Amino acid sequence: MGRITNTQLLVLTANYVGKIEGRKRLQKIIFLLQEQFGIEFSYRFVPYLYGPYSSQLQNDIDILTRTGYLKVSKIDYLFFYEITPMGKEITSQIEKEYGEEQAKKLHKRADDLKEFDTEELVKWSKQLMSKKVEGNIFAY
Repeated sequence: MGRITNTQLLVLTANYVGKIEGRKRLQKIIFLLQEQFGIEFSYRFVPYLYGPYSSQLQNDIDILTRTGYLKVSKIDYLFFYEITPMGKEITSQIEKEYGEEQAKKLHKRADDLKEFDTEELVKWSKQLMSKKVEGNIFAY
């Protein structure tokens, strides 16, 4: 079991979550997995209008879509993300590298977060972020 990259964790998360409706939702799922549940992402989030936001995370999402591991579609103003067949092909190898227990933990937490609507995820994320930055002048 070794350290895996943020992009590998994103591929696994996309596989476990299924189709994700909206950039905001995807950002909040990853934030909560990292900050609430201790999943080993290493993104830096900053407070933003709709809760924590990471430009590094958005960059990794864009890389995964350009390289064919994630599919992005857009209906009106809303983006949808889902794993591609090429992404699915590499999930078992990533799980092996990540370790069975960690993969199970990620899968369970991703399943848990699927049950919340986006606005609940935003509220939860904002509360957690405000606790994180409370009294910390260097938080930004």
